[in-house]
Amino acid sequence: MGLGDNLFQFGAFRLDAGERVLLRDGRLVPLPAKVLSTLLLLVRNNGHVVEKDVLMNEVWPDEYVEEGNLAQHIFMLRRALGESTENPRYIETVPRRGYRFVAKMIEPQKEAHEAHDEGINSLAVLPFINASNDPNMEYLSDGITESIMNSLSRLPQLKVMARSTVFRYKGAGIDPREAGHSLGVRAVIMGIVQQLGEQLVISAELVDVEDGSLIWGEQYHRKSSDIFSLQDELTWEIPEKLRLRLTGEQKEKLTKRFTENREAYEFYLKGRYAWGRRGIEDLKKGVEYFQQAIAEDPNYSLAHAGIADCLVLLGLFGAYSPREIMPQAKAAAMKAIQLDGSLGEAYASLGQIKLIYDWDWSAAGADFKQAVSLKPTYPTAHQWHGEYLVSMGLFDQGVVELKRARDLDPLSLIINTNLGLNFYFARRYDLGIEQLNRALELEPNFFRAHLHLGMCYERKLMYREAIAELEKARSISENSWTLAGLGHCHASFGARAEAERFLDELLELSRRQFVSCATIAVVYAGFGDRLDQTMEWLEKAYEERSGLLIWLTVWPIFDQLRSDLRFVRLLRRIGFTTDGER
Repeated sequence: MGLGDNLFQFGAFRLDAGERVLLRDGRLVPLPAKVLSTLLLLVRNNGHVVEKDVLMNEVWPDEYVEEGNLAQHIFMLRRALGESTENPRYIETVPRRGYRFVAKMIEPQKEAHEAHDEGINSLAVLPFINASNDPNMEYLSDGITESIMNSLSRLPQLKVMARSTVFRYKGAGIDPREAGHSLGVRAVIMGIVQQLGEQLVISAELVDVEDGSLIWGEQYHRKSSDIFSLQDELTWEIPEKLRLRLTGEQKEKLTKRFTENREAYEFYLKGRYAWGRRGIEDLKKGVEYFQQAIAEDPNYSLAHAGIADCLVLLGLFGAYSPREIMPQAKAAAMKAIQLDGSLGEAYASLGQIKLIYDWDWSAAGADFKQAVSLKPTYPTAHQWHGEYLVSMGLFDQGVVELKRARDLDPLSLIINTNLGLNFYFARRYDLGIEQLNRALELEPNFFRAHLHLGMCYERKLMYREAIAELEKARSISENSWTLAGLGHCHASFGARAEAERFLDELLELSRRQFVSCATIAVVYAGFGDRLDQTMEWLEKAYEERSGLLIWLTVWPIFDQLRSDLRFVRLLRRIGFTTDGER
């Protein structure tokens, strides 16, 4: 229990409500005022659920806020407490209701021990702000941010937060200490980019998250044509100010240039900007920009890798037939590797193509391992390697890799969601529900998290909850995935008329755009008495080389087909043995 009403101690933490400070081993843990108020309310109700509405009314008494604000505060608290998301020691999420503080209170210690200062070995490069009057120059500020991030991530002694995590902090008015603290890093870099005619002005600051002090700041005035030397200078300055000792090889990697052609580089930046937005039309535009970069410099390895990255995602998102798009993606990835064998990103894309299109399991595994070896800080390599292991039924090994990806990119929606999907495939539905709710705390309107959450509820025979989540997914994005999920769920619970309606919608959609035959098989599998049609559509999915078929041995909805000889023969043709192994 806490001592009186104002002093609480749990684990290595000491919370003084009177002074409004949180200490860890005697050292101050900086928290924004409202985040600290959230913690106080939870601690004072230790062991009891605090409803979301109560938290929002108490913490923001005179303001209108959305649930996303509260979810962000909970995320920041978990980072500050070093919270394990799988086995919460402090804050437990109670789905649809609120949160509960679950730590055991102990008598406060009279003295606290000072922690050893390990120095600055973790960093977040916050998105540089585009201060130009032209919004079309956004690609430049984003590109400079990503260039610095990628260069610094080549240093094994420095943990650098991944792109999708830091880009959630994009925009003016970001508190660097608050952002750095919630990300669990010791320092942050922030900057402003302004294009004035042919003049490029960049202001950059390196801030110590511990006390908010400015470690280093500089303003650069250069001609736009000097962008390469400017980025080299910036990248050199930061490790020096962090007092990192670099080897000769590390120094060389730090400022490696992949092209000397400025036009090619600008097209590449525009391509990466489009790729980062992840929409289907953005990805198509990204391919065009990368192709323009290659037209300027045919040996630009990063641009070839960019084409592969865009095409793989377009294939995964179901925008094109696999037979149409995957050979192009493979050619681009192999060309990138031919030009530069050190590109971990290109090996990750090549491994994904060999997995979901070639069904060449051993070659895919080798490429994923090579990607992780070449660039251990690349979250997507760990994510795809983890999913490869899950598809083989190696769930524990897969979750290790997915957690590594999440540690590198903690705010990534797709990584957090696919970790929950791993638990679904492993039949650990309660863990899946818990993890997918955590993903929705980051972004309540991520349709994939709602889709997979509905799938978990369906396996637990929670019909009402399953339909609610699947309908939410559909309201956010009506596509073949959400239609198939709803059709299967209705069919599996005997609502045949509703299931037929969604099946008709899916078939109608397939007449207007590419729809994987595997999604139609998913609906038929829900009926239970339509195994012939299920197998017919799975055979069509095989002919189209649907990437969804890599999950056949672990996908719960096809369990009723396990003893069907037609299904067993299909697994063998894909490359599985009779027991589901490869």
